Amino acid sequence: EQYLFYKSSTKIQAKWRGFLAQEQYLLYKSATKIQARWRGFVAHEQYLFYKSSTKIQAKWRGFLAQEQYLLYKSATKIQARWRSFVAREKYLFYNSA
Repeated sequence: EQYLFYKSSTKIQAKWRGFLAQEQYLLYKSATKIQARWRGFVAHEQYLFYKSSTKIQAKWRGFLAQEQYLLYKSATKIQARWRSFVAREKYLFYNSA
């Protein structure tokens, strides 16, 4: 009779320990999933920040390039007008003589 009591108490203890181990495992698994989701969220936020900052940089570089182009275009127009003026003056000088 004592042997049956010992055997049944051992089985109860084993079942209880198994239940506790399973609970700990499920808790660990849930925590791991939460951590993975959080890391994914943080990585996605960092990616969005990187993407928006590169867009801002590209817009700024485009703006600077456009400004430089407009300055270049203005300078070439001034140079062309000056050459035209000088050529006209030479033409009028030589034709008047």
